[in-house]
Amino acid sequence: MCGNRRDSQRLTRGRRPAGLTLSVLCCLAALDAAPVQATKYAGEPFHIGVGGRALGRGGAFTASYPEASSIFWNVAALAALDRPEVMAQHAEAFGSLLNHDFVAVTVPARDDQGWAWGAYGTYLGGGGILLTAYDSTTGEARVDSEARHGDWSVGFGLARAGPRWWSWGVVVKAIVRDIPQTSGWGLGLDLGWWGHWRRARFGVKFADITTTFLSYNTGRQETVVPHINWGGEIDLPPVADGVTATVAAEAETYFENRKTVAQYWMGATSVDLHLGLEVGYRDRLFGRIGSDAGVLAIGAGFVVGRWGIDAAMTDHDFLDNTYRVSLRFLLR
Repeated sequence: MCGNRRDSQRLTRGRRPAGLTLSVLCCLAALDAAPVQATKYAGEPFHIGVGGRALGRGGAFTASYPEASSIFWNVAALAALDRPEVMAQHAEAFGSLLNHDFVAVTVPARDDQGWAWGAYGTYLGGGGILLTAYDSTTGEARVDSEARHGDWSVGFGLARAGPRWWSWGVVVKAIVRDIPQTSGWGLGLDLGWWGHWRRARFGVKFADITTTFLSYNTGRQETVVPHINWGGEIDLPPVADGVTATVAAEAETYFENRKTVAQYWMGATSVDLHLGLEVGYRDRLFGRIGSDAGVLAIGAGFVVGRWGIDAAMTDHDFLDNTYRVSLRFLLR
């Protein structure tokens, strides 16, 4: 379950996807040139990755063989599912500053022409926000109250196998924001493409492809510019009996003029790299290490029957560490 290496029973092997690079580059150019007016970082709470396995691999997961968290990472991969699965996650980001929870259920297609589907929900929030007010007696600011904040999202996705070695999918999502003294909601759409060739897998996620909008009760409106996650992974030749290894790389590409906040940038386009290595023993025990946009990530996982548990952490220089644990269960 954690790190299954079987080729899809629903996706047949075919020729190498030689046009993938050109297609992705064309999409990058088109999005970078699009005259979209957006609010920088407006979608950030909803772009944080999910799943202990993914974090241990540095967030390089868009091309991964499917599991329940694929409904978030790349819905197209769900077409390769062979059994239904549920997942639950809890994470504490930057110490106890933020709580990040995720639940998902995914169901495979009934036949080669059918649709796989899945649904998920996420929560990101915390407390300790001090609201201040002006003290007319002292002429200084004072703490008036303490508040909490929360961001929720729910999504429903469908995926279908293509004619040969690839699949595609779409996710419709709704988001709700509860911020001190204001609240808002929004709707968005993600598209995914996933394929495999021999030992390699490839994935592209077009997030917020329709420019997700956010509307607040104050009358303020924000939009989230589309961004792209694209990458690949490859299974290395076995080095010992029962030992498997997979290396993965992914580019998270934004068009919000992030500049020096990102690892690499040119004009309005910025890129953060995610790199990961996963080593498994008899598909039961797993160790992982990665680079999550330059931040060290490590993790481990094990499988017992139909249960799988994955845990990971990231080491931050200026903030407390992030810890994430996820539990998965095969329904049959």
